[in-house]
Amino acid sequence: MDVRKEMKVESVEEDEDKVTVATTGAKYIIDKSGKFGKISCYQMLNEERLLATIEFNHSFSTLSVEGKDNLSCVFHQQTGGKISCSFLRLQINSDSLLDIYSTLGLNLSFSGNFLAEYSAQKDGNVLLIDKIGGIGIYPYQGFKNIEHTNFTDKEWKINYVLSGYSRFFVSVFPPRKFNFHQSFEERIVHHGTIGPWVVDPHPTDEMLEEANKYANVLVLHEGIWQGKLTRIGKPLKTLEDIYAESAYCCFNYLPVDEKELIRVVKKAHSLKMKVIPYMSPFFSMAKGQDYLERLKITLDKYEFDGVYFDGISQDILYSYQMIQDARALLKDKILYVHCTSDPMKSVNIYCPFIDTYADYILRAEGLTSFTDKYVRYVISGYNISNSIGYICYYHLPLDFMHKFIDKTLNANARFYLGSPETEREKLLKKEYFSKLQIEKEKQWKKKSW
Repeated sequence: MDVRKEMKVESVEEDEDKVTVATTGAKYIIDKSGKFGKISCYQMLNEERLLATIEFNHSFSTLSVEGKDNLSCVFHQQTGGKISCSFLRLQINSDSLLDIYSTLGLNLSFSGNFLAEYSAQKDGNVLLIDKIGGIGIYPYQGFKNIEHTNFTDKEWKINYVLSGYSRFFVSVFPPRKFNFHQSFEERIVHHGTIGPWVVDPHPTDEMLEEANKYANVLVLHEGIWQGKLTRIGKPLKTLEDIYAESAYCCFNYLPVDEKELIRVVKKAHSLKMKVIPYMSPFFSMAKGQDYLERLKITLDKYEFDGVYFDGISQDILYSYQMIQDARALLKDKILYVHCTSDPMKSVNIYCPFIDTYADYILRAEGLTSFTDKYVRYVISGYNISNSIGYICYYHLPLDFMHKFIDKTLNANARFYLGSPETEREKLLKKEYFSKLQIEKEKQWKKKSW
């Protein structure tokens, strides 16, 4: 789904003392009247409420709107008096992100106005969420120091000290509505994800027909692409060969067996299944626009219906730009992103303003257990990014999976189906998919879509 259509800058209203910018998911009121500039950050979806106020150590007296359209609104403020090239730049984007850039040092004081049920922090980055939304705060460049009160209080405080040439992001969420219909109607099957991974990367027709009883989006993993060994004609026989192959690090996406790949896509399409390949910007040797050009050529050539990203990067800004560019390229095609730890190198803190451009996000790879809160506030994107969250479950003990089926559905998160089948898939077929159908009927009666 082209989620860009679901988010926009809706209005920019200016008067002598303030500027109000409203997006689909947020409202920022920029106060120019005092000695120091202030920005009040409001959530607009689910409930209109003040989340936090930011006070700057610079005046906003000459703050001016330099450009505005339905994608962004850009401001300039001269900050250094007679100091050359000193300014503050503010940009508010359609996804409700506030982007702050300053050539001089910044002191930012946040005053909170809601009680977070989930909080996470790392290296000055802070994520605060409750059942209906929240705020993320990310000192991207120039971070020097942070002081904060306890986040278990409603009126929490955070003070940041930033050096010159600093960049800082504030994310109010959710930036768009949750798509209940898509969360029930599209169901994912991953082929080639079960250890020891020494399986044919191309599912048989019979496998596809069986999977189609439960799912209609097929993810083909990296084994469909030539790696270091197969491109010189060496077959893969062991797990060591799989690792040495490094097919996940492709530069050129060349099929290991083009005839088989075409068969799989054709058969899946005959079953009204969508097919998306593993093409990871995180691991690919192609980067930026080079990667995107190769992505477009490959999707067009093999009639794929979207793409599966196994991570994007460990850099917030690169990931943000890449996922927006990928969405622009894909339009209404599927964008499915695995992001257990990127771009924050953490399994607890993440970026809803990045996730929101994906139809689906996948988290919890490598985890053998987690809490109820982790399912609700990390795996699920509901009322956060509002992308649809999936559990990466192949490391989970069977009894743990069984215990979390109901909790996953209650959090509006999902399980995919793995292929080839193991005991975990037997459990999902027996218990999960019938409960998913019941949940669908429940949401339909509530008129969730």
